[in-house]
Amino acid sequence: MLEQLDPMVVVDSLRIAFTGTEPPANLLEQLGGWDAVQTAAPVLVDDPLLLPLAALTARDAFAMKRAGENLQALRPAATAVANAILDTADPAIFASGVDLFIGDAVLSLAVGEPIATRCLTLAVPPTGEEGGLVEASVLRRAVALEGAARLAVSGLGSKNKLLGLLEDVLEPQPRRYAQAVARTVAMAFDHWSPDDEVADVIHILTGVTAPHYDHAPEDEVLRRNEEFRKDIAPDAEWTLANIAVAKALRFTRVTDICAALNTATEHLSTVIALDDRDDAELLRASVVLLRNLLLSLPTGPGSHDAVTWDIELTDARELAARAGKFALDRHGLNHWSGDRKLAVLQGWRRLADDLAFLKDQLSRDSIYAASVVLDDITSIYSASRAYELTSGAYEAQNVVAVIRPSISSGFASRAGLLRNLVDHTEMLKVLLADSEGTDEADDLRTRMATAEQILKAARANLVPSEPPGKLRGQSADLPPLLADFFGPTPAAAAALEGVPPEELRRLATGIADLKAATDLDPDLTVTAARRRILDALVSAADFRDEVIPAVTAVLDQLIKFVRQRLNSQESWKSYQFRPNANEHDLHVDLYEWLCQGQFGSFTNVEVQEVGAGRVDIQIQFSGFHLYLELKVDDTSVPVDSKAAYIKQTVSYQASDVRIGFLVVLRMSRPKDKSPSGHLSEYVSHTTVPIQGSDVVRHIVMLEIPGNQTKPSSVR
Repeated sequence: MLEQLDPMVVVDSLRIAFTGTEPPANLLEQLGGWDAVQTAAPVLVDDPLLLPLAALTARDAFAMKRAGENLQALRPAATAVANAILDTADPAIFASGVDLFIGDAVLSLAVGEPIATRCLTLAVPPTGEEGGLVEASVLRRAVALEGAARLAVSGLGSKNKLLGLLEDVLEPQPRRYAQAVARTVAMAFDHWSPDDEVADVIHILTGVTAPHYDHAPEDEVLRRNEEFRKDIAPDAEWTLANIAVAKALRFTRVTDICAALNTATEHLSTVIALDDRDDAELLRASVVLLRNLLLSLPTGPGSHDAVTWDIELTDARELAARAGKFALDRHGLNHWSGDRKLAVLQGWRRLADDLAFLKDQLSRDSIYAASVVLDDITSIYSASRAYELTSGAYEAQNVVAVIRPSISSGFASRAGLLRNLVDHTEMLKVLLADSEGTDEADDLRTRMATAEQILKAARANLVPSEPPGKLRGQSADLPPLLADFFGPTPAAAAALEGVPPEELRRLATGIADLKAATDLDPDLTVTAARRRILDALVSAADFRDEVIPAVTAVLDQLIKFVRQRLNSQESWKSYQFRPNANEHDLHVDLYEWLCQGQFGSFTNVEVQEVGAGRVDIQIQFSGFHLYLELKVDDTSVPVDSKAAYIKQTVSYQASDVRIGFLVVLRMSRPKDKSPSGHLSEYVSHTTVPIQGSDVVRHIVMLEIPGNQTKPSSVR
């Protein structure tokens, strides 16, 4: 087919299709399919038509994935378009094309590895290359470096080669390339917790560390270096400030945390002095606020009353107001993950707002508990990193452990519920946006409307304007979880009047799931089950380095999921009581659980081309993935005897971590389960030998009871 296609004919057809009107939905078919794209791409190097062709590739690739088609047919064409973009000298086409491919989930999955490899070869420092200091060359190298970094974060390409490239920066660089270096360093500390030496390149860029030359540099080089180091100074200081904040959130002692926050404050002050940046002023004020709070907390066994907190209400309120008005554009943070950094700023704003509210309201017996600070700290830390989980999992809890004693004594427990309600509502919004045009959209729209109505009533109920107590004849029929929060307040009952009871129950179920998934307090039964499985995984060849915290976190979430479903009532999770429940019911339930927990946007469903098949759920980490296979079983055979299920789960480990998860909805009680099953019976482990290999595969098996009978109906 390829040899029968004339590339210029295809290009002419493309120009006509993209002129003056929306290209038809079947344009790819009209052109001659993916072969036509593969044929045309090489002749479009440096041609503005290359970007519309890339957009067409992305559009139809997404349609293929959504239809469940095999993406193998796409790969040659996508590779040809990517190569044409990377061969392009025009910096605008190059930057837009690289951003499109890296930012597209389907295309990056299909051709991310070769793009990462090529970007590393294009990203060498410009000062050491002939013609490297030409503006177009500098921009292409900077975009290539940032592209390699973004792909490395997604587990594509080599992290070590990326960090090794930074060691080739031996002298100050043009600002655009130096910015890319600084952002890559910041990204490394956000996601990988590298050695401190990785940040040494920042000092080379700023001239703090003198460049090393074999021969005395010419005057032109010295003048150039002076210009370059001054240009990058604000961005470099911003990077060092964020590195210091990241370190602060990993320390365990107040003195160490505050020392790191002091370092961050110094760097931010330099940024503000060098450049008029609202984002730096906002972050500095937030860091000072947190540092003062930590320093004011008592270290002994005495009273932990919040009145001792060193929080100036006017400062906190001013900070919250500034953060609320702050609009981040592409110039604000000079960072390619602007949305992520905006989330960080909003996290600091929420912390300041909450602290101001708490300090002001505690004397009034407010129902809003000070434990919200825990959630704020964790949210800020999570938002600071594109991946919540790396080799230092649960690091945010170190700061939590420092603050917790002062906020957990003597306060009500309802604040966590309010934060869970807020987060659950946001999760529904994201799911709805992703589901528009599907069968689930209407149901999600109803659920979100209910959540927003309850949230509005909850916020209005924070500081009641009337004494508790029901008015005569008034009824507030709420699920227990919501009833505990609102109490017998007449205004709350009136605000919730008209909400269908079924929607209230579904909302309460979602909040309970989120609360259980994010609970910081350990459950003894969950802990025992987790420890038993982790002990069994110690012998796994891949259970090391970054894989350990990742597997631990996934295991923790799945065990909590099983625990929650063991206790679910029919009004909460009806599919567990239906005799005709199917795999889709389990799939939707577990996916929503994972999405509103700590894995969020890193959980993918129905991922193709994994072990020559399609896996149910993939959780993505930096450099590897963990896979979950879901099954519904109506036999009484124990799960560790279900050879077909286990072998299918093993098959997804062909080119990834050799640890997998099998989640089974049991429609009949297995022979190996007691009449009243205990959590420990529903979490197990097995190994599978592979012919011709000395390395066995490990499978963690979790079971969810289905086709259940209400306890009151048991005879």
